[in-house]
Amino acid sequence: MARPPRPERKTELLEQILEFLLDKTLADLTFRSLADGLGISSYVLVYHFGNREQLVSEIIRGIESRFDDQHPGTTSMSLDEIVLWARAVFDRSLESRGRHLQRLEFEAAVQDVVAERPRGNSAAGYLMWCRFLAGWLETQGIPADEATVRGRTYVAAATGIMYDYVVTGDRPAVRASFEMLIEAFVLQHTTNQTTAIDGRP
Repeated sequence: MARPPRPERKTELLEQILEFLLDKTLADLTFRSLADGLGISSYVLVYHFGNREQLVSEIIRGIESRFDDQHPGTTSMSLDEIVLWARAVFDRSLESRGRHLQRLEFEAAVQDVVAERPRGNSAAGYLMWCRFLAGWLETQGIPADEATVRGRTYVAAATGIMYDYVVTGDRPAVRASFEMLIEAFVLQHTTNQTTAIDGRP
């Protein structure tokens, strides 16, 4: 009788796989290279992840889950709270491990563009953050159409700053860019709130 799967073992393996990939690419990943790198049998990987495509999908989900414990989960935050949250997420991204996980996430997203069967993980995660921020802006009194555009613009800008960090590794420069983005976001929000209160254009 086959042994039942152990979910905790799969989680342990996924963490080991992410560490293994910090100086490698998804394009070069094979069951054999991964098994050799981890010092295990390739059959262990097949048992827990099925085929290579399923393995890569699990890797991407594992990469994206690094912010799960920082997801606000609600759009009822104040401006100060959402700024603190954004800075906390960005600070985690600036860790050395965060840079390489972001690199792998970008690689997966680019592969999806030309894949015969796109996984969709990257686009779904990106749009989830766009929707979250748009939802928060709506709770602040911003019309839905404008909130959608503004939320997406912010997420696109923050993603661009992370791309800068991935390709240059220049923490001070990207932190300065991020702070400028935050200042612009706060200024625009404050200006809109003042306009809504006194009715001036």
